[in-house]
Amino acid sequence: MKTKPTLLELLRKQPEMYLRDLPENIRIPALGGNRSDEVVRRLEDATIDDLAFAIQGMESESRLIHRRLGGLRDLYEMARKRGALGVTTVADAFANISTEEAGK
Repeated sequence: MKTKPTLLELLRKQPEMYLRDLPENIRIPALGGNRSDEVVRRLEDATIDDLAFAIQGMESESRLIHRRLGGLRDLYEMARKRGALGVTTVADAFANISTEEAGK
């Protein structure tokens, strides 16, 4: 017996490229005075406002990830410029970093 596809399964089959990656659930961040706790809601039960808040939360997370990624890239490049090899630890690569150099 064939079961009826869920709404989420139908949405994931739409031609829009990113719909196939839709999550089962969305996280709606806390909203200061309006809601003190994060809410996790099934996508099918989410309101359009819930989607907007989830998007805002994910954009904030994405910015943080990009900043951390940039920091790691900068650290890697700095270490390589200091002559660090692949097996060198970060602590060893920057063991003799000067206060002046750190402030640049």
